Amino acid sequence: MQYLDFHCHLDDERYDGARERIVDDCVARGFARLVTVADAHSERSLRVTEELLARSPRTACVVGAHPHKAAAYDGAVERALERFAAKAVGIGEAGLDYHYNFSPPEDQRRVFARQIAIAKEMGKPLIVHSRAAEREALALIDAGRFAGPVVFHCFTGDAGAAGEIAARGWCISVSGIVTFPKAEDLREIVRTFPAAQLFTETDAPYLAPVPFRGKLNTPAWVAYVAEAVAALRGLTVEELNARVVENFARLAAPPAA
Repeated sequence: MQYLDFHCHLDDERYDGARERIVDDCVARGFARLVTVADAHSERSLRVTEELLARSPRTACVVGAHPHKAAAYDGAVERALERFAAKAVGIGEAGLDYHYNFSPPEDQRRVFARQIAIAKEMGKPLIVHSRAAEREALALIDAGRFAGPVVFHCFTGDAGAAGEIAARGWCISVSGIVTFPKAEDLREIVRTFPAAQLFTETDAPYLAPVPFRGKLNTPAWVAYVAEAVAALRGLTVEELNARVVENFARLAAPPAA
């Protein structure tokens, strides 16, 4: 079964001692790809991610500076991000989080704008983290004249934001939140969002889907996300997975010369 987890955090310390087994288990299940997130603020994250990439061809990565850490973004972080980007299929997760505001909004905007510019300069897709900030995130991407692929990971915005993303030809990635009882608004978006602009993810170790909600999430549980999305769209899981894998191949393809 060609599942694809578009966004997970295999560098997380809670996976220490089990990380390789987790990847091997997904490979044994026939996963097409696991896309892990490397944190440009953390030498440990970059090292662990590099080891995973070397160990398994089914593992890919993105690299970025999370908005939670925007206040600590400096030249050293940017240089680490740019060096590692050669190994990555995209820049992110980058964006705005006005739900927690762990960094001041002005720092978040500054760092997001810089990463938009880096993605543009390097010809990489942009992977966006946005909570309670979708329209400002869209405005900043537009202001940066970014013309490459964009994916809003773990999308939780409203139908209006989803419509603006779809109209630009950009993508959303759907996490285990789609299985939560109160997520009917998200399910309605997933029912009709363009199939060629859709991904599945876990955001593991966070956001475990029903029936594992509250537990430590794992990439293998993207199966529950795929089943939910497929059911919403009237597809088999095989049909949904084939489309997601096709979308990833197109996203990760080198830009045309």
